[in-house]
Amino acid sequence: MWIFSRNPKTKKVALPWGMKINACPRDRIGSSILKTGTYDTVLLECLSRLINSGEIGLDIGANHGLMTSLMAKSSGPKGEVIAFEAHPEIFCILKENASDWREELSISKIKTENLAVSDHLGHAELFITNEFESNQGSASMSESSDSNKIIDRINVKTTTLDTYFRDMQEYIGVCKIDIEGHEKAALDGAKELLNQKKIRDIVYEDHMGYPSPTSDLLEHYGYKIFFLRKGLFKPLLLSPNTARYELPNYLATIDPNRAVERFNKIGYTIFARQ
Repeated sequence: MWIFSRNPKTKKVALPWGMKINACPRDRIGSSILKTGTYDTVLLECLSRLINSGEIGLDIGANHGLMTSLMAKSSGPKGEVIAFEAHPEIFCILKENASDWREELSISKIKTENLAVSDHLGHAELFITNEFESNQGSASMSESSDSNKIIDRINVKTTTLDTYFRDMQEYIGVCKIDIEGHEKAALDGAKELLNQKKIRDIVYEDHMGYPSPTSDLLEHYGYKIFFLRKGLFKPLLLSPNTARYELPNYLATIDPNRAVERFNKIGYTIFARQ
């Protein structure tokens, strides 16, 4: 009824795993949440299956925190999720959402960072295109951005994962990266972590498909690549060469046997996580 009334106002809705998020019907992700309760179900299910209780999870390109919330639920009170969001206004919404979720005693610690993850320390331009009003996840630092579509540029602070986690002794269980074509640069800034096998699973978006510079880099460090597809009864791990007709999400893992085993279970568990 909310959608058919064409009400443009943001509405707070409960996600299948019990946490609430503000959904805007003008935004692609918000509209999907209002209509179906989720967005990109296969990616959510993938994160839910891969992350262990008590682990560290990274959400790079966290937007309003949809994926962050599920990762926090999955890693539990002994875990930690670090959410990176470069856009200052979107970061404020993410921070507010995370603050609300901290009231949930059964979720992990959530740390929010208003930083762009890249291959260098310093600053960079975040390009805002004419798609931004209908898709707030479209802001990008990719140099391939169409200059004819850019309507604004925002100076943002950058970090690298190697720098951010320089003194970290723990291992990262799952890292999700969705930063609109800047994924390769983010991984270039994590070569020490990759070399030391300190990130087990990397779930990333790659519009270039497979093979690509991103997959080449990950395979160089010993990662096995799978293509993620939404199956009728469960999410599917397929050959990376599989023809794409949906969102181009991939899993890179240093433990492929574990990943395959985690994907054997029938059903979509995210709809029964409350």
